[in-house]
Amino acid sequence: MIDITYDPEADAVYIYLSRAKVESTEEAGPFIYDVDAAGRVRGIEILSASKVLAPGEWQNARRPGEAKSDAAE
Repeated sequence: MIDITYDPEADAVYIYLSRAKVESTEEAGPFIYDVDAAGRVRGIEILSASKVLAPGEWQNARRPGEAKSDAAE
């Protein structure tokens, strides 16, 4: 399962595709991509999330810095 965080103060969603080391960051409009040394996207940040995403479960995602919850909880 993909890990997602939402920071309502920054109105930013971050989608973790991997926990691999990030070598560079690239920006394209409201999206910021974290890329590894091989050029693979490791994470995507969406700025102004409430304006560019349809309402949905992302709004209930954990906050940055909060521990991930176990799905069995």
